[in-house]
Amino acid sequence: MPKNGGVKDIIVTGLILLLIAGVAGVALGYVNAITKGPIAEQNKIAEDQAKMAAFPEAKEFAPMDASEWEPLLEGEEKEIVKTVDMAKDNGNVLGFVIKVAPQGYGGPVETIVGITKDGKLTGINIVNHSETPGLGAKAQDPEWQGQFKGKTADMELKLVKRPVSSPEEVEALTGATITSTAVTNGVQTAIETFKKINK
Repeated sequence: MPKNGGVKDIIVTGLILLLIAGVAGVALGYVNAITKGPIAEQNKIAEDQAKMAAFPEAKEFAPMDASEWEPLLEGEEKEIVKTVDMAKDNGNVLGFVIKVAPQGYGGPVETIVGITKDGKLTGINIVNHSETPGLGAKAQDPEWQGQFKGKTADMELKLVKRPVSSPEEVEALTGATITSTAVTNGVQTAIETFKKINK
């Protein structure tokens, strides 16, 4: 059993540790408060750049309130569609950028899809994924993503494991059928969402 001095030392040590933890907590909170704004701003800039890559003609993007489009979605669409923005130039609505997150091999594959008001795909941009390096990760290859540009909302996209032979076909990535299927399904879901909101 420790002597009185030993008990006192334990209490003092505990109080010192408690004080250090408290100071560290306050410091972390202060740093978080200072950096929260700039980080949010940087995230917005990165998101806008990703949208611009999918819809280059737009100069600004105006988020649509979820209440405007969520009630129109059905089944799996509600899980896949994350955000809808109007793509604008000088206040004129050119079309929409729709962010989808279909399930890939390693997790959700966040993809931004640009579609003009007359139903033409301006491009796609995969912004976040956990796919296998060298396989599914190749979905970020601009050449592969470029297959979607120019396709139209009246098409039913079809994934094929050979060179494409018709406009609605998309050639799958070699060794990454699950990722290819996820992205294609995500783009098709964006198209179906576009049809519902573009009234």
